[in-house]
Amino acid sequence: MEILGRYIGRELGWGIGVALAALLAIAYFVTFAGEMGHIGTHDFTTSTAVWYVLLKMPKVIQEMLPAAVLIGGLFAFGGMAASSELTVIRATGASVMKMLWQIRKLGYLLLLVSVINMEWVAPAAEQGARMMKAKALKQAVIEQAGDKFWLRDGEYFVRMDRVQGDGSVAGIRWMKIPQPGQLTEFSHAERAFHQEESWHLEQVEVTRIGEQRTVAEQYPELDHTSNVSEDLVQMASRRPSDLSAIDLFRYGYYMGSSGLDANSYWHAFWGRIAMPFGLVVMLMLALPFSITEGRSLSVGRRIMIGVFLGVGFYLVNRVLLNTGEIYQLNPVLTVFLMPGLFLGIAMWMIRRRGL
Repeated sequence: MEILGRYIGRELGWGIGVALAALLAIAYFVTFAGEMGHIGTHDFTTSTAVWYVLLKMPKVIQEMLPAAVLIGGLFAFGGMAASSELTVIRATGASVMKMLWQIRKLGYLLLLVSVINMEWVAPAAEQGARMMKAKALKQAVIEQAGDKFWLRDGEYFVRMDRVQGDGSVAGIRWMKIPQPGQLTEFSHAERAFHQEESWHLEQVEVTRIGEQRTVAEQYPELDHTSNVSEDLVQMASRRPSDLSAIDLFRYGYYMGSSGLDANSYWHAFWGRIAMPFGLVVMLMLALPFSITEGRSLSVGRRIMIGVFLGVGFYLVNRVLLNTGEIYQLNPVLTVFLMPGLFLGIAMWMIRRRGL
């Protein structure tokens, strides 16, 4: 069984690798085509576009890995079924569950790669891609220091703690420095909203530093003129898709305690938790389907079915996540609905065919 496990794992790994490479190639050229209009603008060259798109690929891997596992599994298992290899393996007394257990090492490797990519590689690469594009296009740049963001707004240097995609900020500080080394005002606001050409601040503390004395004032609300655009503020937003699961949990908790809408962060957090579960479900679906249908299907039809199911799983799952965010549905129910449905189909096929 160990030998069979290594053989099945090798075939499955090859199939998943080919499927993932094909999906990445399609995504790369589509994304690159979308950036060609920027080539020649300021410092945005062809090499910049190439590197920018490369930095976007870890996020694509994160999103398309379950589909690649299903497509690769159908391709590998279907080929083995067509050549009667799965029939011979089952004749030795190996059930579907035993075969899945024998490829657990490949499953562990896929889970490890998935977790490392979505927790560390993809968030850093996505943020780096946005900053690279902004600098190449000579847009105003926001500097990142740790998990905080800094920008210059006229005579003010602004530090933003947590920025949402709609331009709202939880925790923001201003330092007015009209001349180098001359600090004349320091302000802090619990919440801020950038609208058109001004900031709307809530729960504000302003400290004015004069030559003779320092004056501290508090305001429940305050408007502040801004020289930066809303798009620039949104560039500093840490979108849920750009964060690790740990950061999503921290952001969700912080946003909720600050009175801000944290629903999108909780949906993204539970989506990350469900991601490894989705990979296991894809493997469990590919093997029984290949045993029952693999011998009667050509390679092309197996690939088409795999693409249809894998990409369909991704698209429907995204629609459910967006619907759950809009209508404030339970995030746990929303993110586990599609993986649970596919798991039910896989278990039904195993029981119905006595596999």
